[in-house]
Amino acid sequence: MAECIDYGLDEVQESNVPQGAPSLAGPLPVRWIQWDQPTGEPDLRATIAAWGLHPHVATDLLDDQGRANLEEYPEQLYLDVHAVVSAPRESLRFAHVGLVAHRAGLISVHRPGVLDAVAERIRSNRGLVRSKGPDYLLIRILDAVVRPYDQHLDALENVLDQLETEVVHRPSQRIVVKLLQAKRQISALRRHVTPLREVVGSLEASSHPVLARENRPYLRDVKGKVQALYERLEAQRGLLESLEGLYLSSVGQRTNEVMRILTVFSAVFMPLTFIAGVYGMNFRAMPELNWPWAYPAVLLLMASVAAGMVSWMKRKRFW
Repeated sequence: MAECIDYGLDEVQESNVPQGAPSLAGPLPVRWIQWDQPTGEPDLRATIAAWGLHPHVATDLLDDQGRANLEEYPEQLYLDVHAVVSAPRESLRFAHVGLVAHRAGLISVHRPGVLDAVAERIRSNRGLVRSKGPDYLLIRILDAVVRPYDQHLDALENVLDQLETEVVHRPSQRIVVKLLQAKRQISALRRHVTPLREVVGSLEASSHPVLARENRPYLRDVKGKVQALYERLEAQRGLLESLEGLYLSSVGQRTNEVMRILTVFSAVFMPLTFIAGVYGMNFRAMPELNWPWAYPAVLLLMASVAAGMVSWMKRKRFW
């Protein structure tokens, strides 16, 4: 099902088009046709053919697993991007957004609700969207797609800050699970932000007639936001790698401390074990066995040896 939003500076008209292909041009300066996803392949291809668009546009719109890309046709621009549709603390989920910009308006294929913020911006006449053409609508949609990425990166930065404190003071197996989760999220975001950065950069450099010269500064702003996202992702990936190394170092240091303590105890008890072993032998000709003070003398000897070993190790800074 398609929904049409026709708008101009002073008026907005909305209508549902359950069947058939609505006209690309509406009664007002800009017509935004929102096509719900998922949609049947025969219906979408028939609609694209009725609009007179290139058949490959339908193929791109149906491929919701492909990476972001930009394709230029003589009368249209096609963009393929992915929006984040999950809350910051949930597992990441992405929604495909296909955009076709032409002189009379814009066509978008996406899941319901993904671009509601842009539609509400048109209804409430916020910003410049009602006074601009379809290329500005395209820019506003790209900006709406970029914003959730920023929110997820903010949440990831908080998680990494907490993990940094825990790795230093309380390294445990639970941190490994959190590091793995953060690594997966950063990898997923990077897989989508990297091609999005290329698409926005190519769009900003494009000389396609659909893009008005007066709106290119807004497009450069979106390009700057995507570049900032990419740089933040690279910084977070570097921090994550540092945390992994710091965790391994902390675990290794704790292991070394435990081994050092065990070594100290072993070194202290080694001569005591030797003394106890000597006097544990069952020989008759051992004069010490008949001495009345032999038992406390041996205990005193063992205590002196142990104290001497501990004192020597402290002087050598082994402990």
